[in-house]
Amino acid sequence: MTIAPAATASSILDAAQQIMQAVGYNGLSFRDVASAVGIKSASVHYHFPTKGHLAAAVARRYTDRLVAHFDAIDQKRPDPRAALAAYVATIRATLEQDGKMCLCGMLAAETDAVPPEVKAEVRRFIDLNVTWLATMLGRAASAPTDSDVMRDHAMALFAALEGAMMIARGAGDVSRFDAMSTQFGRIGLWPQ
Repeated sequence: MTIAPAATASSILDAAQQIMQAVGYNGLSFRDVASAVGIKSASVHYHFPTKGHLAAAVARRYTDRLVAHFDAIDQKRPDPRAALAAYVATIRATLEQDGKMCLCGMLAAETDAVPPEVKAEVRRFIDLNVTWLATMLGRAASAPTDSDVMRDHAMALFAALEGAMMIARGAGDVSRFDAMSTQFGRIGLWPQ
């Protein structure tokens, strides 16, 4: 049985994402992706001519899924505090599932090694996260707040959560993420 080209491309993206979330861009190889999908390396090259094209496509899809997730959170949780809690729960779930890191966090750590098209997708991911967080933090504020202040606050919260994920993964202990995210609320990064 032959797999349809769209299904093959999707399977390639899935495998590449799993690999990059575990070992980063530098650990990604077409041979490993092909092996995970059960195809030849040439088939990976057919869909994605270079490693940069493949990594950018994975990061773009990851970010697009995040945007859809933001929309779902916004619809299900109109209260900004509940929306922010759902956001943190999503980050925690990524960490808890096989100890994976945020894909774009992994790629950001390797920024000097990734091609421009991957850097652009990482920047888009960061910008979308910070914008959404700033919106939620602004809604949660008891008084009107300057948008630049909210953006800086959102950037600090995003950086803290990405760092908490990295520390928890390095320690092999998700409870460290929980402890840190709770502490973020105590120090005011996270509205309680």
